[in-house]
Amino acid sequence: FLKLYLEFIQNEQFQKLGITANKEILRLLIQYISYPSLIKTIVKPLWNNRPHQDVRACLILTLLHFIGKSNSNDDDTIIWEILEQAADDDYLPVVESLFAAHRGKSRWPLSKLKNSSNHFFETFVNRIQFKILDHPTSLEARSWAWSNIEHEYCHTNKLIEKAQQICIQFDVDGNVLFEKAFKKIILSFEQQKITSFDIIIDIIKKIMLFRDELDSKQNAIDSQHDLPVYRRIQLILNNLDGYIDKFGNEKKKFVRSLTLIVLQFDKTLAPLIGKLLIKIAQNKEDIDDGLRILQENLSENYFEKILTELSSIIDKEESCPFIQQLNVDEKLNLAQWFVKNRNQPLFVFDLLTNHVFNQSGVDREQCQHLLRHLRQSENLLVKEKAMSYTVPWVEDKDVSGDDQMNVSE
Repeated sequence: FLKLYLEFIQNEQFQKLGITANKEILRLLIQYISYPSLIKTIVKPLWNNRPHQDVRACLILTLLHFIGKSNSNDDDTIIWEILEQAADDDYLPVVESLFAAHRGKSRWPLSKLKNSSNHFFETFVNRIQFKILDHPTSLEARSWAWSNIEHEYCHTNKLIEKAQQICIQFDVDGNVLFEKAFKKIILSFEQQKITSFDIIIDIIKKIMLFRDELDSKQNAIDSQHDLPVYRRIQLILNNLDGYIDKFGNEKKKFVRSLTLIVLQFDKTLAPLIGKLLIKIAQNKEDIDDGLRILQENLSENYFEKILTELSSIIDKEESCPFIQQLNVDEKLNLAQWFVKNRNQPLFVFDLLTNHVFNQSGVDREQCQHLLRHLRQSENLLVKEKAMSYTVPWVEDKDVSGDDQMNVSE
């Protein structure tokens, strides 16, 4: 059967059968991966004939089954040459076939090699998948590679270096690939392949240096530019907010260092820095220190604006794990401390109204006194908020009518 099968594939009539038939017949080669000589006699000639693009994609998936099955250097050389050509192919499905995401890890031919004692899979990732990060013609292929490269098997320093270059690249490629490349840096921290936060700080500093120059040259002339240099640091800080918990015990030191650098560069980034400072807080003192840093670097009016924004942030789950794990009495005590000891009622107003005043079992007398204190505040914004707030205790006769009504009505 094998003899007749090979004669049939090599016959010039084979390709005339159509794309679907070609693909189904080629898949039968998988049954004969123990015959690595087929690489030279069948696979290479077919590939060199440049068949239809869908047939090429099928041929590459078939070829992947032969990796690690040959003891011949010549056969291995042919395999890697074809795969390197496939990595530069203009047809995206051919490129996609070189990644597990194309078919799912359970169906991808090389998934079984991941945990093997040999280094075929690591070689494949660094020689083929890594090559696609610099695909010569297709931005879509480069984007696919950044999203799906098996980064755990990459040479870390080379991957990080390339990711850093993308992060400070302000062209179409940089705009499209930046977030995917930056995520690979974050994942390297998560896997403890790199431990120095200097990499991220260095990226931010370089973006800062580019800002004025790019602003003067590009100035949002076209959609390719649109001043991405302004948004990129915001995107970095937003990405860090999603991953900061994975940075371990050094995250507090890192965020503090980052805070001073960013605020010196652009104080309008204070809301994002504030979110990071709140998220890493492990106690009341950490929150207080973070707010103090912001207050020292911002004008009074802008600091009040930031407090208001942070108030709505700490109201959400996972924004500040320390606050979320407090019971209602502890939240009340925390809020009172910021109101009376730090004169920062704007920071805890949403916490009080959404997670303290409306909770059963809370000390209502303390709540009444605190609310009256807020209504008498010299800060008109605080007073306005307090005067407009309706305490949800209508059913409780112990609460005074003054505290039940919305005084703005």
